[in-house]
Amino acid sequence: MRTDLIPVELQVVYILVLAVFLLWVLRLVRTQRLSLRDSLVWVVTTVVAVAVALFPGILVRAAHLLGFQVASNALFGAAVLYLAVNVLVNTVAGSQNAARLRRLAQGCAALRAELEAERATRQASGGTAPRQDGAGPTP
Repeated sequence: MRTDLIPVELQVVYILVLAVFLLWVLRLVRTQRLSLRDSLVWVVTTVVAVAVALFPGILVRAAHLLGFQVASNALFGAAVLYLAVNVLVNTVAGSQNAARLRRLAQGCAALRAELEAERATRQASGGTAPRQDGAGPTP
């Protein structure tokens, strides 16, 4: 395996940038601004990038196994594929969240209608009048 694929200085910078990125992702998880499930993709890809930075021959071998003549073309192809998968995963998550939100709004509307019907029934039967703030009947 050739060791001169990436200059040592560039490897060090690359690894430092990846380490800062990984710490940032972990901080987002710790402050609950990023879910643990969503962070796994970023953590795994960062670890893979660190492995490629430490051992650039991995990328060259993978590129040749996949039929690429130049390792940078394989890296570019992998990046495009990664971004496409990431967009698809986020689209699916957005669709699921929209469906959950719709069900929640429908449930809220059903409960509100049930509450209004109950209030109307109590008023019609001579029960206590509802409070002005909507919190319930007044004594």
